[in-house]
Amino acid sequence: MEKQDDLTLLKPRGYRRVLSAGFRLYTGNFRRLFKASWQMALLYALSCGALGTLTAIKIPELAMALQQQLASMQGVLQETLHEYMMTLIGIMALVVLAIATLSLASAPILSKLKEHKETGTITTPPHWLTASPHLMGRTLKGVFLTLLVMLIPIVAFAIFLILAEMMSQGVVIRHLMTTIGALSLWLFICLLLYLPIYHVLMKYMMESPCGYWHTLGENYPIGVRHWGLLFLVFFISILFVMLASLIVMLPSHILSFANQQAHLGLLMGDSLGMPSYIVPLTFTTTTLCSFIHFYVGQVILVHNYYVYGSIEAREEEKKKQKIEED
Repeated sequence: MEKQDDLTLLKPRGYRRVLSAGFRLYTGNFRRLFKASWQMALLYALSCGALGTLTAIKIPELAMALQQQLASMQGVLQETLHEYMMTLIGIMALVVLAIATLSLASAPILSKLKEHKETGTITTPPHWLTASPHLMGRTLKGVFLTLLVMLIPIVAFAIFLILAEMMSQGVVIRHLMTTIGALSLWLFICLLLYLPIYHVLMKYMMESPCGYWHTLGENYPIGVRHWGLLFLVFFISILFVMLASLIVMLPSHILSFANQQAHLGLLMGDSLGMPSYIVPLTFTTTTLCSFIHFYVGQVILVHNYYVYGSIEAREEEKKKQKIEED
């Protein structure tokens, strides 16, 4: 593919041009990006299939068992509680696995974006494993460290609630609406503070020599300076992905809802009414939907790539102006 000057990375752009360049690069090179990443994307889809099947089948089944035992006034059986806890542990493990495989599946696409940064083109991959193990490990590390940073304020709020409850027992329940309002406000503030990390993560993954914490400390203030660009691009990208996801994931959601309703009817005395092949059907449907959804979500990654390029170009221009003034 010939080099296109209007898709050059290091170029100051407003949010509209970032979105336009991202869509053009992604759609114009989709076959190359797909060939480079489809095997790892399949691993991600399989982990999502297992997660979706477990939550759609097992959670309603256990919830119904708990409700039946509570309704019988005999309390909850120890075996049911144990099974419920094991299911929750399995769900958390599958969530971690899904995040890990998502990171690894994004690495081949990042590898092709790095190629575009250096050469201005994206070539057809000669073999399926195009991302180096170093880049895959770096992507995995960057994603999990970013999630760790994002969890800190949420954990801090939880600790605050625990301390408040210890000082005055029942204060959270007595002021439940105030607590919910405070939590909502705190989460909103956190979302605003998280946006500069959107730039930090891409900077870390695109420039190998820097460590994560060094990149965070050095580039978070830069992300704050360009908060408006980050917000507009991220908001529009997320909105697009959410709307597309409603369509792509619809078959999986329908199966999950049908299973929940079937178990609810069972609690009311109706027959379950689900086919014997519901488990493999749910797994297959969720896996296929998740595979397609992965490529829908990569639009955010490509947009972040151009946000990174725009911020880098603007910062470089600012440095040159400062040198000329001095």
